Amino acid sequence: MLFHILLIIISFQTYSQSAVGLKVNSIAYHPFNWNQDASMFENKLTPSGSFIMEPGLELYYQKYFYLTNWSIDPKFSIFSDAAAKMAGYAGLSLSWKFFHYKRSAIQVSVGPVFAFRENWNKIWQYVDNDNFTNGTKYQYKGLLAVDLSYYHYIGKRSDLSISLAFNNSQNAVSFALGYRQWINPYVNLKQKSCDNCGKRWNRGAFRKWWRKVWR
Repeated sequence: MLFHILLIIISFQTYSQSAVGLKVNSIAYHPFNWNQDASMFENKLTPSGSFIMEPGLELYYQKYFYLTNWSIDPKFSIFSDAAAKMAGYAGLSLSWKFFHYKRSAIQVSVGPVFAFRENWNKIWQYVDNDNFTNGTKYQYKGLLAVDLSYYHYIGKRSDLSISLAFNNSQNAVSFALGYRQWINPYVNLKQKSCDNCGKRWNRGAFRKWWRKVWR
């Protein structure tokens, strides 16, 4: 009986959509007044420090739990921040795909992130007004991040993406390009079709599998 339960759990994982992706972070826009700290921003692209180069990578996983529209997305990122210090975040987002037409899809994600960075208090020009918790080497802060992503399906199991994210890095709007690889593009058992490959759900194959499991 235990073996049958394990088979069912594994099969539900197999027949629900999941994907893994990688985003390349590049330019970040800081819409709030950062002029007081602009002199220390080694990665700034403008004198005011509003536009900053923050290169880095974000790795994420998506697990769909309701149709093909809702998913839970854990993510982790490392990047070089405005002061050219190592920074990053780990988070968990709730994502909603609210638009899907042919090969295009748009998704919005909201969730908490745990942000960290090398301690800016060691930079003599820095004015501490960010409310980070200070550690020996790093500073930490919890943030609420929002991400808007456009996906373009380029294959049965692969997409390209363009993303705008707010607050992964405090008070910054960051731009990223990405690639998503589907671990399984097929929808869960409640649906009839594959979300991005156009094939229809084979109910006959599932019935044969079910009889085989309980034989």
